[in-house]
Amino acid sequence: MKSKKRIIVYGVIAIAVIILILTGALHNSSKANSNSSVTTISVAGPDNNRPYTYPDNGKIGGYYGALLGRIDQDLKQYKFKQTTTAQNSVFVGLQSGKYDLAVSNWWYSKDRFNTYLHSTSNGLDDLRLITKKGGKTANSLKDIATKKLTLAPISTDDARYAFIQDYNKKNPKYKINLKGIGDQSAGDALKQVSNGQYDVAIYPYAAYKPVSSTSEGTKLRVSKSIGLENSYFLLNKSDKNEKLLKALNKELKKLKDNGYLGKITKKYLYENTFEFPGANSTFNTDPTK
Repeated sequence: MKSKKRIIVYGVIAIAVIILILTGALHNSSKANSNSSVTTISVAGPDNNRPYTYPDNGKIGGYYGALLGRIDQDLKQYKFKQTTTAQNSVFVGLQSGKYDLAVSNWWYSKDRFNTYLHSTSNGLDDLRLITKKGGKTANSLKDIATKKLTLAPISTDDARYAFIQDYNKKNPKYKINLKGIGDQSAGDALKQVSNGQYDVAIYPYAAYKPVSSTSEGTKLRVSKSIGLENSYFLLNKSDKNEKLLKALNKELKKLKDNGYLGKITKKYLYENTFEFPGANSTFNTDPTK
């Protein structure tokens, strides 16, 4: 009788062990499947473009760091591997496929939109003209041309360069003398204006603001807003990123509608450009028209 009971007990124990093994195997399989369903996206941003992007403990800081963090949280199927590097290296890496996604306040340019995939708008920049206090003033792009002001050179891979080129094409009677340059920080360009080397610089207000309180910045005057510019994510062309793009566009619409874009714009860019007159009609407009 005892032998029979012992056999039954051993049988129950054996069954329990089998169940535990199977349960563990299923859990590990489920975990493996879950991990395999997450796609890693390599993201790069310029390392010297405060307050939009800058290094922050191995990740991207600033406006786009906050935006990436929220998107990463919402899009469970993706994991963003972030890095910062020189702006020209961002584009070289993006075109080669080293990076899937490039983040900064990238404006529209025909070449960029032909070379890379691009998202719908992810922010609005407030464009300003910066001049030296006591010097020549400008409150419009036309002023720069008619007053024959010298414009600080602009990096040729910066969307501001394409912006002025586009203005010149549309305004042949009031062309601005545009000079190209390599990578340059807002601080360096605005220093050239404060010391009189050039008469005027064109920058988003958010790029000017951190410089305004420096010894050089206190010598500068900033114009009222001369317009709003949409910014976009840029992506390497691939099937994987085509799928990512659809998810990003859906997410950006949600974050605009629920006020998150306005919230981080005010926090990082010193003002909520989404509250500006004409912001709603400007945001996400077709840049080719």
